[in-house]
Amino acid sequence: MNYFSVNKAAKLVGQDARHIRRLCAEGELPGAVKDGNRWRIPESADPRLAGIDADAAGLDEVVKISVPKRQQAMRRLGLIKEAEKFAASQMHSAGCGRSEALAIFAKTHRLGVRSLQRWIHRYRSDGFAGLVDGRGGGNGGEKISPEAFEYFKGMYLTEQRRSVKTCLLNVSYINKRDGRGWQIPSLRYMQRYVREKIPLFVRVLYREGIDAYIAKCAPYIKIDPDSVEPGQVWVGDHHQLNCWVRHRNRWVRPWLTAWQDMRSRALLGWHISTSPNQTTILLAMRRAIKRYGAPESVKIDNGRDYDSQMFTGVTKTVRRAIKAGYIDEKMVSGLYAMMGISASFAIKYRAQSKPIERMFDTVDMQFSKSLKTYCGKDAKRRPEALNSYLKTQTAITEAYTLDSFAEQFTRYPEIYNNTAHHGNGMHGRSPANVLVTRQSRRQISDDALDLLCRVWSGELKVGKNGVRFKGLYYGQYDAEVLAYQGKPVRVSYDPDDIRSVHIYDAVTMRLVTIAEQARLVQYGRAVDEESLRYAERQKAQVRRAAREYRKTHLVAGLDLTDLTLKAMADAQEPVEEQLPPDIRPVITPLDGQVKKHKKLELAGRLKKAAGAEQLEMDIDLSLLGPDRNKEAVKLGLFNEQ
Repeated sequence: MNYFSVNKAAKLVGQDARHIRRLCAEGELPGAVKDGNRWRIPESADPRLAGIDADAAGLDEVVKISVPKRQQAMRRLGLIKEAEKFAASQMHSAGCGRSEALAIFAKTHRLGVRSLQRWIHRYRSDGFAGLVDGRGGGNGGEKISPEAFEYFKGMYLTEQRRSVKTCLLNVSYINKRDGRGWQIPSLRYMQRYVREKIPLFVRVLYREGIDAYIAKCAPYIKIDPDSVEPGQVWVGDHHQLNCWVRHRNRWVRPWLTAWQDMRSRALLGWHISTSPNQTTILLAMRRAIKRYGAPESVKIDNGRDYDSQMFTGVTKTVRRAIKAGYIDEKMVSGLYAMMGISASFAIKYRAQSKPIERMFDTVDMQFSKSLKTYCGKDAKRRPEALNSYLKTQTAITEAYTLDSFAEQFTRYPEIYNNTAHHGNGMHGRSPANVLVTRQSRRQISDDALDLLCRVWSGELKVGKNGVRFKGLYYGQYDAEVLAYQGKPVRVSYDPDDIRSVHIYDAVTMRLVTIAEQARLVQYGRAVDEESLRYAERQKAQVRRAAREYRKTHLVAGLDLTDLTLKAMADAQEPVEEQLPPDIRPVITPLDGQVKKHKKLELAGRLKKAAGAEQLEMDIDLSLLGPDRNKEAVKLGLFNEQ
C-alpha cells in the first residue's frame, strides 16, 4: 500500500496541509500513523489518494461516515479495484469470462461472490457511499429520499420556524401512512444534513424573513472612500452607551446622538440625553455646524431599524426610548432643505448604510469601559459585581450625573479625532488630518442656525382659539393664526421660555407669526375691566380683519340667483344625439288587470262622494260622457234583491 506525506496528501485532496494534520490527529484519516514528527497517510485513508474520481466516490458523504465504517468501506473499495484488475488480466491472458474471473478472485480472498458483485454494483450506482454498511449504529450510509426531502423543506423553510425534529417526524408519519417507501435518516444526521445542504441565506430568508436576510446575508455595495470629499456627507445616529449614570435620583443609561463625517470618520457633533429624538439630532447638528460648517447632505437613522434588535434581546427600556416614528422625516427634511442640505434616511435593517455604528463600538471600548459603572454590551459581558455595586451608597455618591457625564464626554471627541485610524481609505491618518484636506466649507449664520435648531413640534391644526401646544393655546386673537384655521402648522420654541412660539406653515415652512400664549381666566373670580376691554379689542380686531377679507361692494348690485342659474345653464354639456333603443316588452303578473284597478278606485271615490259607502248600485257611465256606446259598469252602489 502506498503512503503519502502531509503535503502530498493535501495537494491530492485539495486541502490545506494544516487541515490534513488536524484530521490525522483527530483520527479522521484511517490508517494514518505518525513517524517521528511526520505523518504517513495510506492511500486507503481517502478515495482521492487512491486516484478515484471525486464525484464518482461521493466525497460529500465521506465526512458523515464514522471512522470504523469508513475503514470498512475503504477496504471494500480496495478489493473492488484489485478484483477489476484481476478480472481484466484473466480475461486477456486465460480467456475466461468476467464472472468466472470474479469468482476465482472471491475464492482466493475468502469472499462471497455475490457480496463482491453487490459491492461493485453499489459502487457504480452510489459511489463510495454505496460501500458503507448501513446497519448498526453511526450514521454511515444514512440518507433521505429526494421526495421526502422536498416534503421536509416545505415544512422547515417557513416563518413558523418548525424544528428539524418536528419536520422529520411529520415526514416519517407521511411515509408510514401512505406507504411511500422513503428512506428516512436519524435526527442527528438530518440536523447536520440541513446545515450542509440548505444554504444559510435560504434558511434565513424563509425562516426569519426578508429583513433578517438583508441584515445577515444580502450583499451590499461598498463605497469608494475617495469618491466622497471630507465634510461633504455626514451620518447621524443614536447609541445607548454601555454604562450607568445618575439622573433625577435614579440610574439611567445615557444616549449619545452623534454626527460623523463619512469620509474622515471625524466625530463632529454630539448630544447626551436620556431619550433620543429629532430634537437631540438638531442640537447635535447645531454644535457640528457651528464648528465645522454645513455638509452638502446627511444620512439619518429613522429609528425603525431598532425593531430588528428585538429578537436579539433589547430591553423594554430601549424599545420605549426609541419608539416607531420618533423622527418626523418630513419636518427634518424640510429644515435641512432650508439650510441647503439634502437628507436621506437609513435603510431599514441595513447596518452597512450607517458607517457610524463602528464608531459607537470604539466609543464604548475607549470611553465607556473606563467608568466603574460600565455594564457591558450584553449580559455575558456585564461585570458580575456591578449590580451589587450600584446598590451601594458609594456608587451613588461617586457616580456621574447626566450633566457631569456630558461635560466629561466633551473631552473625548478631540482625542478620537486626533488618533490614527486604519479604516478603509484612512491609511493610518487621523480623522482630523483627513478633514482638513477638504476644498471648501459651507457656512450658515449663527442667527439662522439658532432659529432652525430650536425645538420643533409635529404637525398641529389651528382651531378657533389658535394653536394648542403642550396644553396651552397660542395666537388666540392673532389674525395671522386664525387665517390658518383648519390648516396644519408647526411650532418651534425655546424650552426655557414658552411664553411665545414661532408658528410656521407646515408645508412651506414659511413663518406665519410669533404668537403669544393665551391669557387664562380663573373660574369663579371677577375679571377686571382692563382685561375685559383688552379681550373685546382683540375680538373686534379679528372681526374687522374677517370683514375686510370679503369685498362686498363688488357684488352688491347683482341678482345672485339669476346669475347662478345662468352660469349653471352655460356650463351644461350639450346632449348628444342617440339612436332609439330597442323596446323589449316585459310580461308581469298584473298585465290585464289595469282596467279592474281603475274600476275599483272609481267606485270607491263615488261612494265617498255620495255618502253611500255601504250601498251597492249600477251606474251606466256612458250617460256621463258623450260616448253612448260604452257598456255600463256595474259599481254595486245599491243592494239589489
